[in-house]
Amino acid sequence: MLSIVKQIVSQPNIAVDLGTANTRIYASELNKTTEEPSLIRQINSNHDDRTSDEYISYLNSMLFSTPLHGGVIVDVKNAVTLLRPLVKRSTKGWRHPISLACAPTDTSDKERRLLAEAVLKAGASHVAIIPEVWAAAVGAGLDVGLPFAQALIDIGHGVTDLAVIRDGRLIHASAVRTACSDLQKAVRSAVIAMHKVSLYPWEVERLTNEMPAMSQPPAYPGKLIAADGIDIFKRCKVTIEVSNKCVISAMEPVVNRILKMIEFGLKKLPENIFREIFSSGICLTGGGACIEGIDRLIASRTNLMVRIVPDPIHSVINGAIQTLNRWKGKENWWENIAWPKLPS
Repeated sequence: MLSIVKQIVSQPNIAVDLGTANTRIYASELNKTTEEPSLIRQINSNHDDRTSDEYISYLNSMLFSTPLHGGVIVDVKNAVTLLRPLVKRSTKGWRHPISLACAPTDTSDKERRLLAEAVLKAGASHVAIIPEVWAAAVGAGLDVGLPFAQALIDIGHGVTDLAVIRDGRLIHASAVRTACSDLQKAVRSAVIAMHKVSLYPWEVERLTNEMPAMSQPPAYPGKLIAADGIDIFKRCKVTIEVSNKCVISAMEPVVNRILKMIEFGLKKLPENIFREIFSSGICLTGGGACIEGIDRLIASRTNLMVRIVPDPIHSVINGAIQTLNRWKGKENWWENIAWPKLPS
């Protein structure tokens, strides 16, 4: 009976990974992770929007809003609408949960306040925020307390983050709000311009992830990839053959922006820190790690060893879970979490 009462009155803890593409919430009380796309539908899902015009039906299915852009909240109201049912499903009992949330390293104080506001309005009682790359490093299995520098690159949907961790501290971070969503947008636009076909989102993601030629010599032969979409003139579903060279050409400017951030961030490091990273290499996490050949491309531009971690898509939430469980039971732990002051 006492254990049941304790469960009812004890304050639950949750970890929140509010991402540009997907939102994940872990409930320590339930030992369960809930994941949903970070989208707010503009048409009631119960509404039958099928019409005789396949193109109009496709457009209706794409009518949604995204509360986040570039890894940060741009619409607090819709962010709360997204989070509230997930927070509710992640708790039992009547007490509001304490939340550990994650944010990119380049977020401003205002952007982190908006994140805290959204999580609080969604039902949390307290919010502590840690850098996403720190959570990703823990989730990737790095021993963040080691006395030598370790580098991690997290390529998410909205932001690419580079971090260097040493002696349990985040000693350097660089970020650019260019990531997988920009790559997919570039590919989608290129295919529309060339074929007058709007590819389905899952097809765009598949094409974006098939980029092995980007780390190959220019003489690498091209290939055609079949993909489905809606012909914007015929207004019906079609299957087309997209050249991988078309995909690569669309992606290259975006990839180069990401690579320039990585190169510039590494050049800013003191020589002794860079030597330590040269020995340990770079750990790659996030959805961008699923892009074929991206590890070889980063390695060729940095002359560093690059390895993709197991389950890179869930590194952030897995690290947030481990961090939350480490602090679980410590009184008022959320009051002692301060955003790290990084060297300029």
